[in-house]
Amino acid sequence: MVRVLRSVLPRLLVIGLLLALPAAAVAALECVPLARGAGDAFGAVEHRHGLLWRVTAPSGAESFLLGTMHIGDARVVAITDAVRPYFDVAQTFVMEVVLDFTAMAELQGTMFLSDGRNLEDLVGADFYARLAAAMQVRGVPPQLTATMKPWAVYSALSLPATEQGTPLDMVFMLEAQAAGKTVRGLETVAEQVAVFESVDEDTQVALLREMACHYAVFQGEVEALVEAYAARDLAALVEISFRHASDDGQALLDALLWSRNERMLERLQDPLAAGGAFVAVGALHLPGSRGLLQGLERQGFRIEALY
Repeated sequence: MVRVLRSVLPRLLVIGLLLALPAAAVAALECVPLARGAGDAFGAVEHRHGLLWRVTAPSGAESFLLGTMHIGDARVVAITDAVRPYFDVAQTFVMEVVLDFTAMAELQGTMFLSDGRNLEDLVGADFYARLAAAMQVRGVPPQLTATMKPWAVYSALSLPATEQGTPLDMVFMLEAQAAGKTVRGLETVAEQVAVFESVDEDTQVALLREMACHYAVFQGEVEALVEAYAARDLAALVEISFRHASDDGQALLDALLWSRNERMLERLQDPLAAGGAFVAVGALHLPGSRGLLQGLERQGFRIEALY
């Protein structure tokens, strides 16, 4: 069980096999058709292409900002060769949250229901059976899934079902530690968990039922996101992420992106002003009028696409 959690937890932080149920079984879930997402959710995406950006402070100090995906797909991790020269010259590595043993243990302690209820009580038996089957593909047994909070199961099922290697963020963190670089996090585990907990439970349950109904669609979109990432296409990442976004999904994305972007911009001020930093955050934090790239420009930083 511990091994299973360790394989799932890193991928929760930080956004394969498809289950093929008979149509009648899916229909029994009383599924609502997926809504078309709002195309203007990000505002104007001015910076449409590029994962690695040079960030120059008003003082002239230079740092680098990399958009990542929190998975270990070989197509994602392959970018390390192209960006390593910029990583190597940095003295400080900055990531969303430092995923050390203490952080992993803290996260594990927040993922489970503690009030006597179980997941089946919350989502209903038919939905739960579908979700438990999808989690079992990931190596999580039903008896463990039954104890998990809706946001934790939703996060796990938003990732590829197939076994992954070391997530890209972790690759850089481990290399930074081995090289003796200063490693800093922009957020704590408690702050990241609070983002999920800030979404009311009814919304979490609605999202999880939507995942149960349309799991194959969402898994297909994960594959499309990986392909767009490999092509360094930020505009495509935005379009795919908001292709199907219900009101409930919009509430979660608002919490996961916009409020966190504001916090990240504030906490990036010191390392970027000092220079010599290599920052790695999820690629969807970069684009749009409320993204990090335009936010840094408004604060007087110059940005330049490098890769």
